Amino acid sequence: MNSDAALAAGIAALGLQLRPFQRKQLLTYIGLLAKWNEVYNLTAIREPSEVARLHVLDSLTAAPLLRDLAVRGHAP
Repeated sequence: MNSDAALAAGIAALGLQLRPFQRKQLLTYIGLLAKWNEVYNLTAIREPSEVARLHVLDSLTAAPLLRDLAVRGHAP
């Protein structure tokens, strides 16, 4: 599975709706992390689809909770 497919599947599983430019930004970030990881060993995760799943989507799991808090006026 490529990073685009992994990201799309994870976003759907989380019930998030991202705008096309937001998804493109995340894919750009994944690509940059993969590129610079080869030079500076930023993370042990090398496969872009795994970067999407284990870094980006893991971070996005908090988005629904933060959105709900913001809607109720309790934004952190």
